[in-house]
Amino acid sequence: MEPMNAERFEFDQADRIRRAMRVAGVGVTDLADALQVNRNTVGNWINGHNAPRRRDLMAIAMRTGFPLSWLETGETPGNPVGPAGIEPTTSTV
Repeated sequence: MEPMNAERFEFDQADRIRRAMRVAGVGVTDLADALQVNRNTVGNWINGHNAPRRRDLMAIAMRTGFPLSWLETGETPGNPVGPAGIEPTTSTV
C-alpha cells in the first residue's frame, strides 16, 4: 500500500476544471459552446494535455461559478466580509 503524502491529495488545473464542470452540471459540449471553442479543446484542458489561456479560465469561472483564483492555483479565496449573515459593525458617530 502506498504511503499517504501531500502530493496524493493535490489537484492539478485539469482536475479543478473537471470538478468545477461536474459540480456546476456543465458538460464538455456546453462549455465548448459557451466559450466558442472546439469540444476537443475542452477535452484537452480537462485531460491535462493543454492549459487554457487566462481569458478561457475567466470564462470557465463565470460559467461554472467557481472562483478564478481556485481554478488557477487551487487556493480558495478568503472572505473579506466574513460568514454569511454576519455584518460588520458600523459607527453611529
